[in-house]
Amino acid sequence: MQVYVVIMAGGKGERLWPLSHEARPKQLLCFGSDRSLLRATFERTVALASPEHVFVVTNEQIAENVRMQLPEVPAGNILAEPAGRNTAPCIAYAAASISMKDKDAVMAIFPSDQLINDEDLFIRAVGFGISTLNEHPELLITLGMIPDQPETGYGYIAPGGIIVQDKVFALHRVNRFHEKPQRNKAVEYLNQGCLWNAGMFLWRVDAILDEFRSLMPGMYHDLVALRTSLSAGKSAINTFYDKVKPVSIDYGIMEKTRNAATIPVDFGWNDIGSWDAIGNVLAADNSGNVTDGDVIMEDSSGSVIFSTHKKIVAIGVEDLVVVEGDKEILVCPRSRSQELSAVMKRIK
Repeated sequence: MQVYVVIMAGGKGERLWPLSHEARPKQLLCFGSDRSLLRATFERTVALASPEHVFVVTNEQIAENVRMQLPEVPAGNILAEPAGRNTAPCIAYAAASISMKDKDAVMAIFPSDQLINDEDLFIRAVGFGISTLNEHPELLITLGMIPDQPETGYGYIAPGGIIVQDKVFALHRVNRFHEKPQRNKAVEYLNQGCLWNAGMFLWRVDAILDEFRSLMPGMYHDLVALRTSLSAGKSAINTFYDKVKPVSIDYGIMEKTRNAATIPVDFGWNDIGSWDAIGNVLAADNSGNVTDGDVIMEDSSGSVIFSTHKKIVAIGVEDLVVVEGDKEILVCPRSRSQELSAVMKRIK
């Protein structure tokens, strides 16, 4: 079975505003490294698939930037969405494109905006999952992150019985998916042994297309039309995206299928979903401050301060986020930085 990597590289650039925005979502930025999150995602998949077997689904606005960052990937493998419709249409578009090349392909799907510390363990976990598809080709596998604290910003996976295991990894049935919870529920899920849902998937292309046909017949009908018309180019893609409704792959498929499975893993994962998360993953000074750019800290602690153009001087502040973007400035307590997406909707 040939493995095809699918990198999901869309996004609205809201959660790390104002440094990120629609024209420069966070996967195009570098955090504590000389490579962007997108580039890092691509490079860690080299052990899984050659560049001609890598597809990137992004939006038209940043497609050229994506091509520049990933020159090894064939231009035809950069799939530009005319409009964001969440992850189900994104994955359907990739599945249609890959199935035209290889109807027996395995799809390994990863978001482009996550940090992974132990990349060797990541590759081994993915390899284990892919190998299980030989015996269980019907399964839709997701990697479940073993949590170290209750977290309200992630969905949760309740693992069930073991299907297959080796000395390191185990593949479990999924008993249930849980939406992002309130803190008391997050504590409960942690105590029950639930996993964080990281949005990483492994499955055969024919298996996911079967699930679209069974569980999302309307989208599947439009997908069949897209697949037969892809040679027509942009007009067929526009027609597909004009028709489909926004829906996540979790809600549309994973929460409804009988074939969901999960591999519990712990390879140092972080989705960098807020400025507070940035403060937790990047190197801090002796007072716990994470800074970038022209920043002077005086008698301050636990803060995240990023300067783009101007000098920022912070005196006597604690646990604060200050970020200067191209045109705007964000100031908020670190503990409230996850509220940014909701505020952005009001701003827009």
